[in-house]
Amino acid sequence: MDEGLEPTCFEQSQDIGGLWRYTEHIEPGQPSLYASVISNSSKELSAFSDFPYPEDFPVFLPHAKLLDYLRRYANHFGIMEHIKLGTTVVSIRKRPDFATTGQWDVVTEADGKHTSYVFDAVMVCTGNFSEPTIPLHSFPGIKRFKGQYFHSRQYKHPDVFKGKRVLVVGMGNSGVDIAVEASHVATKVTVSTRRGAWVLGRVFEHGYPWDVVFNTRLMSLIRNNLPGPLARALINYSVNKRFNHENYGLQPEKSCLVREPVLNDDLPSYILTGRITIKPGVKEFKDNSVVFHDCPEEEPVDIVVFCTGYDASFPFLEEKIVKVENKHACLYKYVFPTHLQKPTLAVLGLIRPLGGIMPVIEMQARWATRVFKGLCQLPPQSVMEKEVNEKKKNQVKWFGLSFDEVLKTEWLAYLDMLASFIGAKPSMPRLLFRDPQLAFTIFFGPCTPYQYRLEGPGRWEGAQQAILTQWDRILKPTKTRVPASTSSPYPPLLIVMGFLLLLAALYFGFPLSSEDGSLPQQGALTSACCLLRDSMVRRVAIIGAGVGGLASIKCCLDEGLEPTCFERSEDIGGLWRYTDSTDGGRVTVYRSVITNTSKEMSCFSDFPFPEDFPNYLPHSLLLEYFRMYAQHFDLLRYIGFKTTAVSVRKRPDFAASGQWEVITETDGVQESHIFDAVMVCTGHYQEPYLPLASFPGIETRFKGRYLHSQEYKDVEAFRGKRVLVVGIGNTGGDLAVELSRVAVKVFLSARSSTWLFSRVSDHGFPLDMVNNTRFKHFLDWLLPSTLMKWIKFRKFNSWFNHANYGLASTKSSYFKTIINEELPFCLLSGAVVLKPSVKEFTESSAVFEDGTTEENIDVVLFATGYISPFPFLDESVRSLFDNNRCLYKCIFPPQLEKPTLAIIGLVQLTGSVMVGSEMQARWVTGIFAGWNKLPPASRMMADVLKKKPLVKRNPSERENLKINFISYTDEIASCAGVKPSVLRLLLTDPRLALAIFFGPCTPYQYRLVGRGKWSGAREAILTQWQRTLKPLRTRVVDDSSDSSSGWCWRCLLALPAALMVGFLFSKYPRMGWSSQAGFRL
Repeated sequence: MDEGLEPTCFEQSQDIGGLWRYTEHIEPGQPSLYASVISNSSKELSAFSDFPYPEDFPVFLPHAKLLDYLRRYANHFGIMEHIKLGTTVVSIRKRPDFATTGQWDVVTEADGKHTSYVFDAVMVCTGNFSEPTIPLHSFPGIKRFKGQYFHSRQYKHPDVFKGKRVLVVGMGNSGVDIAVEASHVATKVTVSTRRGAWVLGRVFEHGYPWDVVFNTRLMSLIRNNLPGPLARALINYSVNKRFNHENYGLQPEKSCLVREPVLNDDLPSYILTGRITIKPGVKEFKDNSVVFHDCPEEEPVDIVVFCTGYDASFPFLEEKIVKVENKHACLYKYVFPTHLQKPTLAVLGLIRPLGGIMPVIEMQARWATRVFKGLCQLPPQSVMEKEVNEKKKNQVKWFGLSFDEVLKTEWLAYLDMLASFIGAKPSMPRLLFRDPQLAFTIFFGPCTPYQYRLEGPGRWEGAQQAILTQWDRILKPTKTRVPASTSSPYPPLLIVMGFLLLLAALYFGFPLSSEDGSLPQQGALTSACCLLRDSMVRRVAIIGAGVGGLASIKCCLDEGLEPTCFERSEDIGGLWRYTDSTDGGRVTVYRSVITNTSKEMSCFSDFPFPEDFPNYLPHSLLLEYFRMYAQHFDLLRYIGFKTTAVSVRKRPDFAASGQWEVITETDGVQESHIFDAVMVCTGHYQEPYLPLASFPGIETRFKGRYLHSQEYKDVEAFRGKRVLVVGIGNTGGDLAVELSRVAVKVFLSARSSTWLFSRVSDHGFPLDMVNNTRFKHFLDWLLPSTLMKWIKFRKFNSWFNHANYGLASTKSSYFKTIINEELPFCLLSGAVVLKPSVKEFTESSAVFEDGTTEENIDVVLFATGYISPFPFLDESVRSLFDNNRCLYKCIFPPQLEKPTLAIIGLVQLTGSVMVGSEMQARWVTGIFAGWNKLPPASRMMADVLKKKPLVKRNPSERENLKINFISYTDEIASCAGVKPSVLRLLLTDPRLALAIFFGPCTPYQYRLVGRGKWSGAREAILTQWQRTLKPLRTRVVDDSSDSSSGWCWRCLLALPAALMVGFLFSKYPRMGWSSQAGFRL
């Protein structure tokens, strides 16, 4: 239409959209996608060049939004009147006089009626996702396989995988997406990949979309002009910075070759948490199992999904018109057949660029229509065929003979080439003199399609404004909440001072810090906490058989005490024993929960997790570990199940004996017991905290449903609903992400600034194994707090800019941290919308503090935490503390005459509470047994008051009870006499000392010395990384590409020269063909 041609479009289906028109059923000959699909390219780099997306559209789009955009485009430019829907093209044939006219006979069918047309030119826009490829001959035994198998084209919803063992064959974008989605409902998901793949996240550096960072003219210039070995080394470094692909079994077999990356934000964390297992290629199938190469064991399988790509198919064309050889269509510039006498047939979209396909197809169409119009000329047939053959040889050399990879090309270079053919490529030198701001934006910023509307045919007046405001449209959909901030400058001088202090400390030696940041004085600790005394306790009551209860039983036995544990349910595990029911008020985890701390940092100190357990565990495996622990140390015999502690009160002679009267109830029968001491191990998830008074209208006006997260089990009750999640702790973030998969819309209301961590930390190692080291803990003590805060904020924002996502500001005075690696992409794709605090509720809507309103809210889910009322404790005891900061060392009520009551596990650490609870139990039982002694009550009270936070100005803000993991465990270990001395070890066992200081602070360190010393502790510490990597390395790659690393440094010296050569080549093009001037000598 722009060129004055008369288009007629034939569409087989009843609507526009092609691949992006989602249907529940598969239409013959039509592409098909699954319900949860999200675009892999961001909206600004996927837009048509003269029609930007609406600014409130999410950055990455679900199919519904993309189809909405296509309809807006069609309506805006009056395209619909040129489309014949429900019309199938039966055949396209050259006219008898084609050599002179270039015309085509086109036969179509609509409602069973055939119609013939004559056209001057034909554009084939059917894409390459219509004809699925399942190479069954490559999978011996598949015919006898008794399970179900199908191609990914048939996949729509994950329900088919519920409770099944699923094998996904192939590791393209679809394969990984399906594997991740299947893992939410399947018993086990395995991905088989023969070659491996590089995996990138859509959430790229600082949270910007990957293609916005990757597809810039500066980056393209660097990529295309670096020497090969250096370019490959940089690619290896860049893709492995997020996580080490070799450790995860993903590294391509020949990593020296460039491979098309897979775009998925969730796969690394799903591998790390054991929800997905990576395996090598399939060797053969058996009746109900599969055997992989290099893996002799059979793997049971119920369903196989073949994500093995598609064939290029043009059933309406004669085979000789578009030659397909080895799955590669021989097309000049991926558009024109080279052998036709007249260039009146163009094939659009048969290409796989590393970027948005829509701008590429549009540019192909702009070039093709100008060729049809005679405004652009193609080179002679021999020149075109030579180029096609050369390109095919080069790509065979670099990529192999895979259909997808033969079609892969450099996105920006390809667009620039086609744009230069039609005179639409922007001139950087001209722009630099005429509009420097625009020139710098074009060169250093993302190469958005609007650049190709600045000049030449089809010039659009709004192009300049679209380019200068592109960042506004990128950030608009994520900035739905503005975090509160206060001014807090960070002078660069502090950085210099900090590093000078670090050098001085390393030179003169250093101590390790205590919880409050002061230097611990070992002599004072010894005299205050480690004095021996006569035994005063024998019988100990333990309330609760969760993590703290099991550790307490074992520690009592280690000290020769007589424990009796009362557990009101019928099994161990406490919070981690999942049940579908919420009856009885027992708090349990939700079905999909995964631990936030890794197995090596969460285990009991003398009982490592099995090495094949995933690094982050689902509740079922954690409960299995508890059972193994209980059976190994014979703990179950000391537990009374289905027994509720009704009351715990002091005996009349408590001041002298320290004894307690404990009344329990079993099957309606109450019984009284006398104990010398009591350990309360009920944790801090006892009773839901639901502050309805803080949400006006929720009880009186709101007609929807509201509930606390305690009642949440799975997503089924929220399917098709509009859900508001109130609270952005770990639970709130998890539930928002999970609900976004089935709900129509999910809103997440956050009151305070929140920083997000990913379980997948530097180079793919578990977060807490990287962060919780004695070396980093020492730096926290050494460097000024302002400097450390600045460093931490920079680290937080290196993953994504939290301010752009409305989560937190570096100037926030109050903030918290949560662990969630999926939430950033949910915010970027619009699946979750972040909102500020709720001001009030109406009948069907929520009004927020910023004045915005969200209508038609169906369900409000309060993730507002828990309180610990300890209803069984006598009021005279319960009144002594209202939270753990009123307890000495977060354990002992300091006002008691005798220290025979201990609260275990009422502490929130920056690491595993399991480790903290066990350390508490070891110290407490040592005190009960008389090996350790508490200081006088006055000193305990002084310590409590010293560490109790100041009263906040805003009383509505609840206290953040998190304490530094290493500070706290070291402090309790010092009191118990089991803290290792790094300096002493440095003299006696340097290897172990270095592993302890620079490596993760795993619990085994507290079994090296003192009471409870374990002979296996040293070995456990030195092999901790082996157990970490064991469940990841399920596919081993023999890659000798590392031998080329020596080239990197030599090639680095050639970088300036390479960039200069690239600049000269771009300024003075080589001899070749100019589409507008003809062949140039």
